[in-house]
Amino acid sequence: MNNTKQANTNASAGPNLQALGLKSPMEVIDLLAMLKIDGEPIIKDDSALLDPKVKAQAVIQFFAERFNRKPNDLLYIASIIKQDLKAGRIKWGH
Repeated sequence: MNNTKQANTNASAGPNLQALGLKSPMEVIDLLAMLKIDGEPIIKDDSALLDPKVKAQAVIQFFAERFNRKPNDLLYIASIIKQDLKAGRIKWGH
């Protein structure tokens, strides 16, 4: 019975950030906020970069409207981007 309760708790907690190579939910937002997709920046208002709540809302809204992605999907997208950055397959500013 304890194993079932623990499994349910772990399932509701969401994806494991460390297993995805991420340190925090804010790192996900920070990575994605700096992207340009098809030449269009995700964050259009520079002042949004200064407010973590506004930045997170803008990133989530962009991916929801443009790609029909849910917030948990963003964890996997950010993980792939971070892996590519570490491996040198992509570079900031290029």
